Amino acid sequence: MAKVFSLIVPTYNERDNIGPLLDQVRATLGPRDDFEIIVVDDDSPDLTWSVVEDCASADGRITLVRRRGEKGLSSAVIAGFNASKGAVLGVMDADLSHDCRILPELISAVRDEGFDLAVGSRRVPGGGADRWPWYRKAFSSAATIAARRLLEIGLRDPMSGYFVLDRDLFERVKPVINPRGYKILLEIYALSHPARVKEIPFVFKDRRQGVSKLSVNVAFEYLRMLRELRGKRKRRNQAGDSV
Repeated sequence: MAKVFSLIVPTYNERDNIGPLLDQVRATLGPRDDFEIIVVDDDSPDLTWSVVEDCASADGRITLVRRRGEKGLSSAVIAGFNASKGAVLGVMDADLSHDCRILPELISAVRDEGFDLAVGSRRVPGGGADRWPWYRKAFSSAATIAARRLLEIGLRDPMSGYFVLDRDLFERVKPVINPRGYKILLEIYALSHPARVKEIPFVFKDRRQGVSKLSVNVAFEYLRMLRELRGKRKRRNQAGDSV
C-alpha cells in the first residue's frame, strides 16, 4: 500500500479561494483514499473555516484545524504536520497561485523516487511567475539572494511555499524549529540540509481573489529569521553537530 500523503493548506481570509482549491486538489489526486487534506485556519473573520467545514462534511479526506488565538503561516503549517498521519507531507497556498498539475510529480519524487524534499520552483528552467507586481518580484529576488548567501544553501527557490517532504525530515528538525513568518520551507531546509532534493518547475500565478499578506512587518520578520537561522547554523558548525 502506498504511503499516505498529507497536504497542509494554511488559510486566513481565503473564503473565495479555498473551495475551488479543494476541488482542484481532489480532481488532481483522483478518487484514491491514500491522501488527506488538512486545512489549518487562523479563525478567519471571513468565515473561511465555515466553507471548509462544509467541504469536510462531504468528504472524509478533508480535515479542518481551526486555531483561535494563534496566527502565522509557518506555525499553521507545523500545526498541520502535527495533526497529520501521512508518511509524506506537503504544503501549498490556498490562493490558487500554485499549479496543482505538478502535485503528483512532487509527491512521487518523495514517495517513489526517494528524495527527501521536492520543491515547486519558480527559479529553475521552465518555472516563472505570471502577472506578478514588480514590488513582489523585487522582494522575492532580494529575499532569495539573501537566503542563499547568508545561509549558504543551494536551493534555487528557498522562498517557495509549495513543497513535499518525507516525514522523517520534519521529525528531525521538529525539536529545534521556531516557526514564525511566512517561509517555513527555508527554515526546514536550513536546519536539516536534506541530502536529496528535487526542484520541479511551475509558473506561479498571482492571486485572483483576496489580498496579499506581504507587508513591511513580514519583511522585518524575514530578516530576523535569517539572522536567527544563521546563528543556529554557526553554532551547529562550531559544535560539529547536525540536526
